[in-house]
Amino acid sequence: ALPISEMGVALDPVALGLAASVAASAAALYAIRASRAPVRSAVVEENRCRVINGYDEAKKVWRDLERDVSILSEDHAVHLHLVFLTTTENSRRCAGNQMKILKKELPCMRVTECELPTDASTEDIMEAIRDLNADDDVHAISVQLPLPEGADTSRALGALCVAKDAEGLSDSNFKELCLKEGRPLTVPTTALGAMEILWRKNRPISGKHAVVIGRSNTVGTPIAQLLLHNDATVTVCHSSTENLEEIARLADILVTCVNMPNTVRGSWVKQGATVIDLGMGTVADGSRRRGHRRAGDVCMAEVDGPASFIVPSPNGVDRLVLPMLVKNAANCARHRLGLELLQMPPGTVMPVRQSAGPRTA
Repeated sequence: ALPISEMGVALDPVALGLAASVAASAAALYAIRASRAPVRSAVVEENRCRVINGYDEAKKVWRDLERDVSILSEDHAVHLHLVFLTTTENSRRCAGNQMKILKKELPCMRVTECELPTDASTEDIMEAIRDLNADDDVHAISVQLPLPEGADTSRALGALCVAKDAEGLSDSNFKELCLKEGRPLTVPTTALGAMEILWRKNRPISGKHAVVIGRSNTVGTPIAQLLLHNDATVTVCHSSTENLEEIARLADILVTCVNMPNTVRGSWVKQGATVIDLGMGTVADGSRRRGHRRAGDVCMAEVDGPASFIVPSPNGVDRLVLPMLVKNAANCARHRLGLELLQMPPGTVMPVRQSAGPRTA
């Protein structure tokens, strides 16, 4: 092609200026559209519900615990020893599974089982607990519940030394947890695991309205108390609560622990709420070998629309229960040595009162 100057075509300077102006405007428009595209993408990402993977969170906690348990062994010549006290066939199976995991994740930790007969009485259980309390080689005790039919759980746990209470269920620890200025040494593990996730993910709690559906001593009541300690306004609901759906819809933080699969529907959840599923049950599933699968209280297919943050079940807090048990056990050992306790979520564990020290009965 010939250069324009050699084509013999007379070009109007005004037309050339107009063409240049149009080209510049088109380029500017394209630049504006390109700059807006990432903004729209970021907004979509921000509004999308975040579902926590409990397995991934547990791996991070296990790494921290491996270091913490090693410090006890290498710097203080203390080999952390946790004892599972079992009284039923089911508790033996559960303890056996937990011991396998612990030996894999924390080979430097000692884990043993104290087996009692399936017909053990309250007095038998209390005597075994007192023996473990008096054993200086034992740092923490996990009494596996439920106890045999006819055994008094409250009396049995009352015999547990507060400074060896790995589950946070002894009289003294539970009382301290429920006091406004209480100082528990250990905290029930499921509730502690839920708080661990909220803490690690920097989820706001102070000033928020939290609704807890369920009031058990092992899960519902402890998580309600921990949320109170973190300055949330807490409503506890249960089987006799009226207008449950309406109350749940008011929650900034909705916690459910009733073990009734798919109870919490999308219509129960406030837009942008944090949802923590601590329930566990089973639903029929013909595709599974056993004909069923585990499911939480929350209907995930509906709730991940309005919610902004979900801790599901399974593969949520259930993955952190055993690491939290080890964290409690490590704090029992550190308390005995007079060491600073391991870092915990705010409002969970504080320096224990002098009156809450070790006791043998």
